[in-house]
Amino acid sequence: MGGEVKAGDLGGFVESESNLSFEPSDDAWIFDDAIACNDAYVDKGSYLRGNAIACNHAYVSWGALLAGHARAEDDAYIRGAILTDHARASGFAVIVYNQDTGGVPMISGQSAVYGRVSGDVRLTDTALVISGEEIQNDTLDTLAISGQGRSVIRDGSRDELAPLAGQPEPTKAKIKERQVER
Repeated sequence: MGGEVKAGDLGGFVESESNLSFEPSDDAWIFDDAIACNDAYVDKGSYLRGNAIACNHAYVSWGALLAGHARAEDDAYIRGAILTDHARASGFAVIVYNQDTGGVPMISGQSAVYGRVSGDVRLTDTALVISGEEIQNDTLDTLAISGQGRSVIRDGSRDELAPLAGQPEPTKAKIKERQVER
């Protein structure tokens, strides 16, 4: 298992062996007083910590973290995202990292997701994503949404002018002299 957990360590509550991956190469784990129950499943290096709960048919995967009193319930799918505080993923919620940008959604406070959240999105306070709504951020910037509004936190690298990776350095344009009679 991973560096934090050794064979024989006690973890949180797992209702049955079908709630947690026991693959030798998988360090998924339920810590502290966290719970995985019903048909929920935790795998691929994901962690439940504190008093977090994964229940019903929730699937927590690909390095996702549920901490504090966060809850994934119903048919929620959490992939590589972070839920903390009292955040909830309910119904058919889908909360996933963006494979192209590496942006990881972070859901905190009393936020609730029933729809889809993807990429570098920060839901805080009492932010709500309703069923059928999709918040997708496929940029390098961070989209911050709270109960009071929305804002964009620009990635600092976007203000630097540099050639794209793998692109040749631009050449300076030659100045042409004009042959103009006056």
